[in-house]
Amino acid sequence: MRVPSRVVVIAVAVLTVTTGLVACTRDPQVEGLPTQLPLDGPTTTVPVPVAAPPCIQSPDGVGEEPPAGSRPGDLIASYELDGQYKDSAGFPTDAHAWRISYVTTGYDEDDLQIVCGMAAAPKTGPGRFDGSGRMLAWSHGTSGLQQACLPSLAPEKSLWGQMSDGINAIGWGSGFGARKGEPRDGALQTALDRGWVVSATDYQPNDTYVVGRIAAADVIDAARATTQLMERTFGPAVPDDYDTITWGHSQGGHAALWAGQLMDTYQEAAPNADAATLHLSGVAALAPASNFVVQPERQGIEAGNGLADWEMHTSIEVVGLPIPALELQVGPVLFSYIFGSWAVLSARGTPSDDAATPAFPPEHADLDLTAITTTAGATTVAQLAPLCTVTDAKRIQSIAGPYRNAGVHKMLVPELWNLPKDYSEGEYFKGGSDRACATSTDEGLQAWCAWIRWNLPGPDGVNPFPKVPERDGRPVPMLIGQGMDDVVIHCQPTEGADDAAVPAAADCMSVALFDSLRKDGYCPAGGDEGHLELALFRKDGAASPAGHLQIPGQISAVGSGKSSADLTFTGSPMEKFMSGAFDGTLPNGCRAEVMNP
Repeated sequence: MRVPSRVVVIAVAVLTVTTGLVACTRDPQVEGLPTQLPLDGPTTTVPVPVAAPPCIQSPDGVGEEPPAGSRPGDLIASYELDGQYKDSAGFPTDAHAWRISYVTTGYDEDDLQIVCGMAAAPKTGPGRFDGSGRMLAWSHGTSGLQQACLPSLAPEKSLWGQMSDGINAIGWGSGFGARKGEPRDGALQTALDRGWVVSATDYQPNDTYVVGRIAAADVIDAARATTQLMERTFGPAVPDDYDTITWGHSQGGHAALWAGQLMDTYQEAAPNADAATLHLSGVAALAPASNFVVQPERQGIEAGNGLADWEMHTSIEVVGLPIPALELQVGPVLFSYIFGSWAVLSARGTPSDDAATPAFPPEHADLDLTAITTTAGATTVAQLAPLCTVTDAKRIQSIAGPYRNAGVHKMLVPELWNLPKDYSEGEYFKGGSDRACATSTDEGLQAWCAWIRWNLPGPDGVNPFPKVPERDGRPVPMLIGQGMDDVVIHCQPTEGADDAAVPAAADCMSVALFDSLRKDGYCPAGGDEGHLELALFRKDGAASPAGHLQIPGQISAVGSGKSSADLTFTGSPMEKFMSGAFDGTLPNGCRAEVMNP
């Protein structure tokens, strides 16, 4: 069901989104890029650079109407990748891989959308474990909002490629410090060798960035569509149900958490009798986007330590050197993805009054971008929203670059931007989102804050959904992993702190998430209800960069990578967790530890 767009007030001129030429400039308003978000039209507005059947095609491709009679989780079409990519480095042996298009849902369970993804299975079909299949439902990190940015267009990198872009060969680092294992020892190959099936969503393009309910639907429906693919490919003898672990990194960690929380609720609200039933066995979330804003009265963490405030004025040293021209202002980029996608989603429709799984608070359905951005900031949002993190990296850096001088270039309204009176160019300071969301009386800004709180994963989310992933009324095993030198999903011990100790919740997003889940789900006072572990890695040279992009490889490796035997999935913390979750052998209890003290 499609609903006509409503106008979001943006005080800038209307231009069409294009991928036109961009000058290399330090001015945030770059010639040739849009100055207003596209509030009408299909869910993907940037041309896809390569042929990618069945995702971009007419009449049943991404951005088109789902076929008549479609249900969430229906497989629309599949394209076997074996032939085109059979000589691709790392393509799994004794296995098949596909690109798929499938039906999922948007702002509520009746808003049907077509989404793309990938699937992989053993050549002989799914294995059986006490009658059930086993599924890994993978959700990727940030690559952009448009279909042109999404992983299914480059499966050789994003599925069987090296971590962290892919989920196969174990590796991290670059240059002389690079670690790179063999695909035969990787996570994907190991899973397929054991008879497990793997599904991987692209997410719904354009307007759903870290929208938890929609990300959950994307993950769950990709897995359900994959079960239909198994039956079409291998016949009716395939399993009727699958024990499933949701697994993701960064944006995908957020999606994996939400998919776990909504696994049962969503399948009940959006049933599909022709798809196998998914039973949640575990959740693995690596550097998950969480704690967007701190709620001091609930969490006991001082305002200013939410993810938005940490990121707002953060510069990332792209080459490891403090050279301003080579730094990336990460806050404006991620804010543009969030604000841009949420503004478009808000304009596209509103959950029905009787929706069982609304994607956002219906009472705050109309978001006004000018309530949070300056005029220049709204332009920046529109310019960055259609760009991809890898292929458009230089343009992204150029557009976001001026905000390094936060005194001259201001992206957000003053109470969010939080500019110090004695500010000097290049100075780091925290944003004001936590405080503004707690105290502002501006209705427009509070609508955005309501969306932020709604989309928090775990017990701190202010929404009507389950806050802990469960199976049969009990919390399922959960693993949270993060590096302790992560400047994207912030986790950095205070200067002078013991780097072999678990950081304070105010210094590490994953510690804050762990604490909330521990107290309000897994290990409440007086008992241990489930298995919850937080695995942290401290910085230790090339052996442990402990950054944002390295965590999938580090936690999936047996050792530090000094020998090829270290870079194997079997025996790694991640593999031990997954095997134990599937087998039901993980003990109850909550544990947080630094893995390399």
